[in-house]
Amino acid sequence: MELSRQLDQMNAEELRNLTATLLAELDSRDKELKTKQLKIDQLTHEMAILKRYRFDRRSEQMDPVQRSLLDESIDADIEAISLEIEALKEKPASPPKDKPRRVALPASFSRREIRHEPETTHCSCGCSLERIGEDVSEKLDYTPGVFEVERHIRGKWVCRSCERLLQAPVPPHVIDKGIPTAGLLAQVLVAKYLDHAPLYRQESIFARAGLALPRSTLAQWVGACGVKLEPLVEAMRAMLLTRPVLHADETPVPMLSPGLGKTHRAYLWSYSTSEYDELQAVVYDFADSRAGVHAREFLESWSGKLVCDDYSGYKALFDRGVIEVGCMAHARRKLHDLYANHRSDIAEEGLRYFAALYEIEREARELKLDADGRQQLRRQRSKPVAEAMRQWLTRQRGQVPDGSATRKAIEYSLGRWAALIRYIDDGELPIDNNHIENRIRPVALGRSNWLFAGSLRAGQRAATIMSLIQSAKLNGHDPYRYLKDVLERLPTQPASRLEELMPHCWQTH
Repeated sequence: MELSRQLDQMNAEELRNLTATLLAELDSRDKELKTKQLKIDQLTHEMAILKRYRFDRRSEQMDPVQRSLLDESIDADIEAISLEIEALKEKPASPPKDKPRRVALPASFSRREIRHEPETTHCSCGCSLERIGEDVSEKLDYTPGVFEVERHIRGKWVCRSCERLLQAPVPPHVIDKGIPTAGLLAQVLVAKYLDHAPLYRQESIFARAGLALPRSTLAQWVGACGVKLEPLVEAMRAMLLTRPVLHADETPVPMLSPGLGKTHRAYLWSYSTSEYDELQAVVYDFADSRAGVHAREFLESWSGKLVCDDYSGYKALFDRGVIEVGCMAHARRKLHDLYANHRSDIAEEGLRYFAALYEIEREARELKLDADGRQQLRRQRSKPVAEAMRQWLTRQRGQVPDGSATRKAIEYSLGRWAALIRYIDDGELPIDNNHIENRIRPVALGRSNWLFAGSLRAGQRAATIMSLIQSAKLNGHDPYRYLKDVLERLPTQPASRLEELMPHCWQTH
C-alpha cells in the first residue's frame, strides 16, 4: 500500500527515472551473477581435471616420491578450488543435512579446556539464567613431538521465565569445521615452506607423536590456508608498490604437467624493499615462464628505481619510466669466475677495484650512516674509484680478443655502466642486488626437497605462504609464532585493519 501511494504521487518523469534506475540495477546484478557463474564453471572444470589426474594411469609410472608430491599438490588444489567456489555461490538458506562424521581424537592425548560462557547470566526480562547443558567441540593442537586437544566448552543457559536460551558463539577458526588449531596449521605450513618437509614426511612425523594425519588431510589444510592468506599478501603487494626503491630477481622451479608426467621450467619471481627501507617486505610471484610480461603485470603502473640484473625481461619497464639500478655483484661475478677458473691476471686486477668499492660500503654500514651520509661518502671516495675502474675497463677492452670470456666480462660492466654507478649519487640505493638474492636463496634449498611444483596453483600458493614466512624473518619474527597468531586473528580481522597482520606491523597481544 505504501509503495502504491508513493507511485501515485510521482509524476511521469520521476517514474521514468525510477524505472531506469531499477533496470540498471537488475542489469548490473544479472551481469554479476553471470560472471560468478562463469568463474564457478571454470573452477568446476579445473577441479574435474585435477580429480582425473589424481587417478590417471600415467601418474602410476612416477616414482613413489614424485607420485606422493603430485597427490599432495592436487589435494591442496582441490580444497582451494572448493573454497573459491563456495565463496562465489550464494549462501544456502539452511546448512546441508548430511555432514561428514569426524573421527574422535585419541583419548590418550592431554586435554586443555577452554570455556566460553555468556558475558551475563541475567535475562533481559530480569530473571537469572539457569545453566542446562553445554556443547563441546575438540580441536587438535601440536607442539613439536606432542599433540594436545583443545576442548571448547560452550555452556547453555536458559531463562525458565521467558524460555530464552543463551549460549556463547562458536569461536571462529580459519578451518571452522575441521580439527586443527591455528598452531597445528602454522606448524604444517612452516614445516613445508620453511623447513622444506613435504607432507608425506610430516605424516610420518605426526604418526610418531601418536596420530597419523593422512597427507590428503594435511594437503586440504594447506590449500585452505593458501586461499585465506591470499588477501593479506595482496595487501602486502599493494604496500610494496608504494615504495620508491625495489629489488627484483627470479629463479627457476620445475613445474609438473600432470597429464604428461613431465616437468617444464616455471619461475618464482621475487620483489622486495631495499635494505635501507624502514618497511622490510618480500613478495613472491609464481609464473609459468620467465617472460617479462610477468614483471610488468606484478609491478603494474609502479614507477621507481628497480635494482636488478641485466635480464632482458625488465627492459620494457625501463622504457616506460622505471629507473634501472645495476648490480655490482653481478658485474664482479663475471671477473671472479674468470679468476677462479683461469687465474686471469686481468680479472685479478679488476677485482681490486670492486674490493675498494665494497670496502667503502662496509665502512658506511659500520658508521651507521643515513642516506645523506652514504651519498656524501660515496661521492668523496667511491666516485674516483669507479671512474678509475671505467678507464681501466676501457683500456682492457681494446687489448683482449673480441668474443673471449674476458671481453664479455668487460663488456657487461661497460654496457650498463650508468646503471651500475647510479647508487653513488643516491644514498637510498644499494650497491648490488644481494638483498633480494638472499631472499630467494631458500627456494634453491627447497627445490632439492620439493622436486617440483605440482601445478601453477600450487606454485602460487607456495609464493603466498613464503611471502609471509620470509617477510616475518626479515622483521625479526619467529615464523611459527607469527603465522599462528595471524591464523588465529584472520577470521575476525576487519579488512580495513588488515595492515595490522602484515609482518612489518605485527605485534603479539
